[in-house]
Amino acid sequence: MFHEVHFVEKWDRGIGLILSREPDTDFKEVCEIFITTFPRKGIKKTAPETREKKYPEKVGERWSEKWSETLSKRQIEILKLIMNNPRISRKELSKSIGINQSAIQKHLDKLKQAGILERIGSARGGHWEVKG
Repeated sequence: MFHEVHFVEKWDRGIGLILSREPDTDFKEVCEIFITTFPRKGIKKTAPETREKKYPEKVGERWSEKWSETLSKRQIEILKLIMNNPRISRKELSKSIGINQSAIQKHLDKLKQAGILERIGSARGGHWEVKG
């Protein structure tokens, strides 16, 4: 890829050339995959990072005090995921948490019955709203 866009001249000189032009570039090897991260100058942090830092603290503060005896660890985990992405599906929740969709549905039902969670709109086009 780098050779095609003329960012490297030869295959054996690529990393050196990249570092000479972009010294802040980061190289990692994760599970036999080589990952190159380039800094993006002039661009603010993305919203998911901001949400990631902001909402889990709120969930921890609000629900640990008010619902600590009522909510399970899984339910708090579901709420965190929903706060980060109100349009998340049961399938996505299931994948993220690692339990089947019927178990997710049971947790969602309990959260709705407790008045903590509400589904706004249709199954496809709707979103979750955390009431707490």
